[in-house]
Amino acid sequence: MSEKTKKLSAEIKDSLGYLFFKNPVLVCGLVIGQLAAGCTNLQNGAALSITYLFIVVPVLVFASVIGKRLPEIIKTVSYMLVSAAMLIPAYYICGGFSATIFDSAGIYPALLAVSTVPVVYSNKFAEKQTVSKAFFNGVFLALGFALTALILGGAREFFGSGSLWGYKLSEGSFPAVKLPFWGFILLGFMAAGINAVRDIFKKPEYIVPQNEEERV
Repeated sequence: MSEKTKKLSAEIKDSLGYLFFKNPVLVCGLVIGQLAAGCTNLQNGAALSITYLFIVVPVLVFASVIGKRLPEIIKTVSYMLVSAAMLIPAYYICGGFSATIFDSAGIYPALLAVSTVPVVYSNKFAEKQTVSKAFFNGVFLALGFALTALILGGAREFFGSGSLWGYKLSEGSFPAVKLPFWGFILLGFMAAGINAVRDIFKKPEYIVPQNEEERV
């Protein structure tokens, strides 16, 4: 195996952790508020997941390629402009699934465009990464986000209205589960579940690094 292939494999292996043991929402604590308030059904979960993918991957790759060359005073603004521009293709992709799922998510797709990844993560980490590592980090950050959003949205829709993707499955309902308060509670239980699995498999606790040199 060549050095290039080994390096690529290591980058993918490191990024894979964002699916579960380094989940961006449940472990790293990113965009919790947006999910707790805005992810109330499976459609919203899908819309937010697609949006996050379209925001995170381009902005991290952009930061990796161009970030070091930009003056400090315009870096963050540039990253937010890139992420905001990606709301447009996300809107049209979501429209391919359903004409209303993007609009039904309210302001929360737009809030993702100015969230931690384009504002902070790009500046602190992606600028110091290779293009391939930034790409894989973006993909698996988005997939970890999607896993959380779809489970959360599906659970809240089912228990809140007895349906999934708008199809009625049960007559029982608990509408209060769609309130932000319950969103935070469910996310807390999901985070506790990850910790339980980590203990079972004796995985070390993930500490969010303060700079690129601390990343593993």
